[in-house]
Amino acid sequence: MNRLNMNDLGLPDELRTVLHQFVGPAEAAEVAAQLRPADACMDPVSLSAFKSTRLSFARVLARRMIRERWKIANAYFECDDNGDARALYRIDLDGHRLTYIVRAYPWDGVEKIGRRADGVNRDMFGALFFGEPDEARIEREFAVFDTRDIGRMRTDSGLVGWTPANRSMRLFDHVVDCLAAGRQPEPRMLSEGTGYLMRNAGFIGSGRSGTVSYDGIPDDHPLKHPYFADLFGLYLIRQVSIDLVNAIARARSGSAVALAPELARYVGIGNSSGQGMCVAVQRWPQWVASWVVVRELALAYARSRPVEDGPGRMLVKLLSRTAAFYDAVKLQSEEFVTPPHMIAAELRDFRSWVEEALAGRRGTWSPLLDRAAQTLDRETAEQIHSLLIEAYPDFADAVADYLPVGARVPRRIEPQMTVATLLEQIRAQYGWALATSLAGPDARKHFWYHSIDFGEQRRGDRGIDPHEEFESFIDVIGAIQRLAAALLSYPDDSPVAEVIADQPALAFEIARVQTLAGLPYAEIRGNLGGAAFAPAYAIRFMLAVLGMECTNPLSIRYVRGVFFQGMPLADDLAGATDAFWPFPPEPVLQPREFA
Repeated sequence: MNRLNMNDLGLPDELRTVLHQFVGPAEAAEVAAQLRPADACMDPVSLSAFKSTRLSFARVLARRMIRERWKIANAYFECDDNGDARALYRIDLDGHRLTYIVRAYPWDGVEKIGRRADGVNRDMFGALFFGEPDEARIEREFAVFDTRDIGRMRTDSGLVGWTPANRSMRLFDHVVDCLAAGRQPEPRMLSEGTGYLMRNAGFIGSGRSGTVSYDGIPDDHPLKHPYFADLFGLYLIRQVSIDLVNAIARARSGSAVALAPELARYVGIGNSSGQGMCVAVQRWPQWVASWVVVRELALAYARSRPVEDGPGRMLVKLLSRTAAFYDAVKLQSEEFVTPPHMIAAELRDFRSWVEEALAGRRGTWSPLLDRAAQTLDRETAEQIHSLLIEAYPDFADAVADYLPVGARVPRRIEPQMTVATLLEQIRAQYGWALATSLAGPDARKHFWYHSIDFGEQRRGDRGIDPHEEFESFIDVIGAIQRLAAALLSYPDDSPVAEVIADQPALAFEIARVQTLAGLPYAEIRGNLGGAAFAPAYAIRFMLAVLGMECTNPLSIRYVRGVFFQGMPLADDLAGATDAFWPFPPEPVLQPREFA
């Protein structure tokens, strides 16, 4: 596909086709009219309030795992009482064979924070192979891990990627001690603690350290879907964390018990994400466009549906479940988020509105959502949106198929386009950017650069911190303003090719404008280099897109949270259904199990 074909609904053709299949051409315009304008949802603060949905990548992956009955079987798990371990898993993804090996190390008592892929600073490394490598190849990979020296750690394209991870300082040893003593940990420790036993330390794939590039993954492979490799790696770490605490407990005591299945399902995989996500969302606007248009179309469809018993009763249950989850959330910082107890209370308020609507004159969902937007907190309103999308799963699943299509749209240049036409596109699509003032020291206070020392994007203060010459692109507003100013010096009928020939550096901005023409949700409408921008805004948005249910900012620069909490375990996949598993209730055990 070389470009996005738009239509009178303002949607890519693929999404218009889906909409017509559900409501027909006549009603499609009514649904499209429910789409929120970009001004209402694309500024950084609004995006920060987005919540994960059925359309988030982790949820899409989970449905495929369950539908296709993916198999993950542990072949061996060798472990001593200190957690020095080797393990191997055989995996079948609907006929595609993979092998996953794990090397865990005894804990040194140091909590490891940060995402730099330094082998000496990780409690566990995993490697996900294509196919079934022989024993010699597996031993070579174990030897690479045991160097624990990032300068010498290299692999080859037979690997999807590496999955480094670290223990939870708060929960891992506590759970092991309980199991070794023959009892279960108290469920409240998991719900009020971190909610995970191990924390992701940054998937290493897509060509890094010698792993296969994204383009090298066959088109028919399940892990070709955007973010599936990364997220499946997280799911595997989650499974390993459960198997590892069980193995250490067994090695320590003959009377050890295994973690109860209901507690194991409640365990997620921890994740901490930083400022690099801000650069990613600016670098790949067509990705942002596809993520948001799919979500907003699913929401518009749900808004236009009549209030009926089936979806309505489902929504009431989801509101109750989600409110109970927020009641138990304990955040380390509430500086950039709405307090969870407030969200819980407002979800219950909205639940009463839904119950009143079901009992009286119903209409569509639109008036109820408008009332929520006017009277409830922004984060509560977005959580309600996510749950309402869940009540119409068939439509959500159908539009989710567009996610990989939208991500594959390449940037293009139309050299024959006239300067006048390009300026029209800029004014229509980027009027907000042209109207933004970059005067004054606060407007361009910050810059991003890739730190070799830390292996990730960092933010600096312009004029104070070094490395401005290595600045990563993040200033969309400045780029658009420079392009518009340059175009004004050319006659209206001049072709864009002439502009590029005269000023080759403008080709990047021209391609961006032309590629995104007509897409309503293609750009974050804010100054990411300004003093008022908190990186946590963009980080929370992207984590919601990936599928993190509850984001926990540690600061303006880092956000923690948990993936896959409540999802069926590997042993459950053969019989699991597509039931709603996020926001799991705290497990209930018999007192004797953890006394």
